[in-house]
Order: sequence, then C-alpha cells, then structure tokens
Amino acid sequence: MGEGIRFAKKQDIPALCEIWKQCFSDSQEYIQLFYNKNFERIKILAYFVNEKPVSMLHLVDASFENKAEHQRARLIYATGTLPEYRKKGYMGELIKAATKEAKNEGTALFLKPSNSSLLSYYDKFGFVMAFSFKTVEIIPKEKQELSFFELYDDEYNKMREEAFSDVPHVKWDNAHIKWCIEDNEYYLGKTLGVKIDNKDYFLMAYPENNTLVINETNLCVNQLKAIGACLCEAFNTDMICAYMPESLCDEGEKTISNLIYNSKISNPYINMIMI
Repeated sequence: MGEGIRFAKKQDIPALCEIWKQCFSDSQEYIQLFYNKNFERIKILAYFVNEKPVSMLHLVDASFENKAEHQRARLIYATGTLPEYRKKGYMGELIKAATKEAKNEGTALFLKPSNSSLLSYYDKFGFVMAFSFKTVEIIPKEKQELSFFELYDDEYNKMREEAFSDVPHVKWDNAHIKWCIEDNEYYLGKTLGVKIDNKDYFLMAYPENNTLVINETNLCVNQLKAIGACLCEAFNTDMICAYMPESLCDEGEKTISNLIYNSKISNPYINMIMI
C-alpha cells in the first residue's frame, strides 16, 4: 500500500533530507540550503514505501550543444537509498523510469558516478562512458602581478559559452550556474575572472586544506602554472589541483568518466555538475 514511483512534492523534503543525510557526508545546513535554493527548478524522482520516499534521484535540466545540433538533456544527481531499503531494486526502478521517459522524449541523460565500481551498474541501463577529466597538480613558482575580478552567473555563463562554443558541450541556464557559484561559496570558494594578454578567462575554485581545487576554467595548464602563485595567494593555499579536459591535457591523472544515455551528440564536454 502506498508503494511506487512519483515525483517528490514539497511536503516530502524532510524525508528527502533524511535520505541525503544517510547517503552523503553533507551537513544538515547544506542539505536544507540545497533544497531551499533548488527544489522549484529541479525534479526529484522517488520510490515511495508506505507513502514515504526511501530512494531518490535528482534531475537537473540542461542541453547538449554543438555547432549543428541541440538536444535537451538532464543531469542525474545525488542518487541514494535509505540503508534499510537497499538491495531491493528501488534505485534500479527509478533509473528505468528516468531512461524510459528520456527515450520517449528524445532527451539525453548524463551523470558522474561516485566511484568506478558503479560503471558496470549503470552500463546495465544503457549508459556509456563519455567525456573524461584529468586532475593536474601544480606547485606554484614565481609570482606574477595579476588582478582578479568577481564573476556573477550571467557573466560566467556568457564567458563559458564563448569558450566552449567550438566543441560539443553541456549548456546550463543561469539558474544552475548561480547555484554552482553559491555552492562553491559555501565551501569558501570564489568564481573569478582574470585578464591575460588582453583576453578574459574564468575559473571556479575552492580551498581544501592547503590545496586550491579548480572545478572549471578555460585557462590551459601552462597558464595555470604561470599564474599559480597568484591564485594560491588569493585563496591562501600552497598548491593547485585542477580538473582539466582529458582531450586538451597531456599530463595529470585520469578521473572517472562521465556517463551519457541517449545522446545524439558525441562526447560532449560536461562540467558544472558539483564534482
């Protein structure tokens, strides 16, 4: 009785918060912030038992773009099941429901698995490996004189689209970029622009212990090496760990690939997924 799949409603948020708390390491404050800021703009597909959500996945609207094609897409994010309800197939049912709807709509799905052991799990539902990143560690050397400027969602998104317009990529609306900036700020991060040789560049980064983690940038590795000391000073860190597109980076360690489903566009650049 009261068992099945439906989209979560506002009154389900406390139960969703409990699933999140049981599955991830985030604080209650962060979880509440996430739903306060995002509930109205995303969809949460949940499996209910006795009218209570016990398993969930979040769907965030986006699109895949290249010069000739546009395809609606959705990010699958923050998937989790309460411990006492695991190994009952509930998450599998949610993924089947999401892929069925995507297939019927002609929509692509994408996600980043939390670890490599999940690659075979998602393979069963038709997801394939796509875009990969490398993590590059940089120890700063000489310091250049540079000035950084703060970027807001509309500015960042415009610069981002200009930077990636020549390659297949995921396109986000300003609401998602705004949340990514706020999410980054929650962890004491900054979203900055910098001018080098009369050209503007962007980066989104946060400090983790003594390391500056760069989630996204259109700076290349050599440019990051050149301005690394300035960046570390701005964030009060000693070194840099940057997520760089594997296709544009000859050094570093490969991370887990993003996975895509039902995509018409080959190997799109995927980021801003709160990695």
